[in-house]
Amino acid sequence: MRSFPLTIFILFALIFTGIASGQQVEVPPPVPVEVEAASLEEEADAVELPPELAPKQREEADEEPAVDGVNVDTGVSEEESTVKKIESAPISIAPVSADALRSKSRAAKPGQLGSSVMTRTEARTFNFTIPAPRGQLLDRNGYPLAQNIVVNYAALNFPFLGKDVTDEAILRYAGERIVHVNRLLGEEWDVASKRVIEHYRKRRWFPLIFSSVLTKEQEDQLQRGLMEGLKLHPVYQRVYPQNQTLSHVVGYVGKTPPQARGEIVNNEPLWQSAIGVEGLEQSFEADLRGTPGRINILYEADGSRARENLLQKPRPGHNVVTTIDLEMQNLCEKLLEQKVKRGAMVIMDVRNGDVMALASYPRYNPNDFIPRISQEKFSELINDPEKPLYPRAFRGSYPPASTYKVVTGLGFLDSGFVGVSDVYPCKAKWTIGELTMRNWNKKNEASMNLVAAITRSCNTWFYEVATYAGADSMSYMSTHLGLGQKTGLPLNEVPGFIPNNRYWLKNFGYSMADGEEAAMSIGQGMVETTPVQVARTMAAVGHGTKLFNARLVSQIQDVDHEVVQTFPPDLVHDMSIDPYDIKVMKKGMYDVVHAGNGTGKAAYHKITVAGKTGTGQWKPAQKQNIAWFAGFFPAKYPVYSFSVIYEGDPEEGVSGGKKAAPVIGAFLKEYLNDENYAEVKAASDAFKAEQQMYEPIDLGYREKIRAIYSGSGGGEKKAAATAAKPVATQAAPEPQKPKGRGLLRRIFGGN
Repeated sequence: MRSFPLTIFILFALIFTGIASGQQVEVPPPVPVEVEAASLEEEADAVELPPELAPKQREEADEEPAVDGVNVDTGVSEEESTVKKIESAPISIAPVSADALRSKSRAAKPGQLGSSVMTRTEARTFNFTIPAPRGQLLDRNGYPLAQNIVVNYAALNFPFLGKDVTDEAILRYAGERIVHVNRLLGEEWDVASKRVIEHYRKRRWFPLIFSSVLTKEQEDQLQRGLMEGLKLHPVYQRVYPQNQTLSHVVGYVGKTPPQARGEIVNNEPLWQSAIGVEGLEQSFEADLRGTPGRINILYEADGSRARENLLQKPRPGHNVVTTIDLEMQNLCEKLLEQKVKRGAMVIMDVRNGDVMALASYPRYNPNDFIPRISQEKFSELINDPEKPLYPRAFRGSYPPASTYKVVTGLGFLDSGFVGVSDVYPCKAKWTIGELTMRNWNKKNEASMNLVAAITRSCNTWFYEVATYAGADSMSYMSTHLGLGQKTGLPLNEVPGFIPNNRYWLKNFGYSMADGEEAAMSIGQGMVETTPVQVARTMAAVGHGTKLFNARLVSQIQDVDHEVVQTFPPDLVHDMSIDPYDIKVMKKGMYDVVHAGNGTGKAAYHKITVAGKTGTGQWKPAQKQNIAWFAGFFPAKYPVYSFSVIYEGDPEEGVSGGKKAAPVIGAFLKEYLNDENYAEVKAASDAFKAEQQMYEPIDLGYREKIRAIYSGSGGGEKKAAATAAKPVATQAAPEPQKPKGRGLLRRIFGGN
């Protein structure tokens, strides 16, 4: 906000420079007939921009997940194997006992193992900390996303083997028991020999775990086959009951501190607690981990526990309640799996910024990381070209393509360079100087106003107006609507990027040229956004007066479900956009879905949807494009906003109308059953009552908001005028020179 006066100064300078130089786009006079355009072909593949204006080549390194410190099970080498040293022993031979090994040790001096604890040198007393159960992660209705269970491991529980026991004897004692368990359960567990020897010499009072988590059947079998030196060792373990669902948001606890080595120290934990690596598990680590308890344990000389005194109970971690609606989330992920090869889908509450669903696809199962992931599975995830660990919904930075026209259109209106009835040509190609840029439709269309240009997603219309209005009208509105900045998620999200003249002057020494402004106007060039940013921007447009940060966590509760912290809706600012301009844009977005010539008809639903399709050039070197659909529903007084992105394969023909809009159509059809439809309708009615308290009572002095198409000839007649039905005979008003109806008017009081 501190740089805002400078932004205004630059904006004034550019506007007044353009006026003084006499640079003004000439607009052909409209044919004096308003027409209702017939259904034309749907939005086609992304327009190939000239190389100098194409998106920069994205760095693949930006898409790598954070996996530092993840516990990977690398196994035990053959040279270090304890099992290899004794696995050839016949099954009928009984394992060596502790008594047998102690009897071979040099006789102890009289009284060394006497009755007094002070004289029993192998007896020990320790204070340990007891790790607390980790708090739960919950959806908004209390369904668990992450919780704890008690699991058992097979562990070596060393007794005292004699004062002078050899390393070989220790390895034999340990190896025979590991082999016994492997034969009993059909496993191949092992421990490095150095680890066994070190553990016995310095830490034998601690169990030495050598298995993976035991199943219930394995627990029962081992319980029946336990012998001296073996035990079932219980610990808390994290579990993700929804499996792959919400994996990129929840994250996982795949990292633990290094296993303690050396002598046991006072207040050492009984086992190592896992630490969050990704997602909410990482962001809310301090709240989730709880407070450990304390226990005092007296061990007899033979290693058995003589007495336990609980000094302090562990206090479980707090529960983190998210805003996620698991029903919506499951449906979003199902539809992405069915209809999208790679992509993301976000649903957000328009009224307060609550994130209802935050889905990325492909996905992974966080249970694979618990308690450690196999090297084979880890390599499979890391090397998968589909990048299942990559959270596209909030870390994927993409050109917003034509969804950005909602922002640029509002920028044009707000700055006063375009009025609702101003018409500009929608040609098949647009030329300025030596630069030629094309529309997605290879045929000329009628001249049209902003509402129609949004409906038809006409690129050349926006090229023309952008060079007239300038970059700052677009960059200002982008920032005002939350693009190019993080949304407030408690996750490692990326900010995206919105170029402006200040950036261009600093880095290139000149203001943005006409071609660069044209590319920016259709969400290409250097413009980059995330799916969650686009959903938040659509929520702001749908609301009309407020921009909220994205809220993913609503509250934190203690173990008794008492609220200890709340996170209220986070209002970024009250938007200073003329309500009339919002109505103009909503009309265009409504027509995208509901008009016969709209590009988003595949998202149609009786509840009414306002949206904007987008087809973008993404990775030019691979000829790889993306498809978008973003908007809100119900159209007039919306409750939820959404964004969907579809990553195409190299050389795959994609479009927002054919690849992304159908995802929303399918979502609405399945989600809006009778019960949910009634809830959304009631919420919309309540929002309507609230909004009408702040809306101007009379907007009668404003022009009627409508789509205007004015035919001019050539292929345009065949595409629009010839196939259109006249609905009025009044001439469309000729565009007037801008009078600063938006920002300038508010500052100087103009009309």
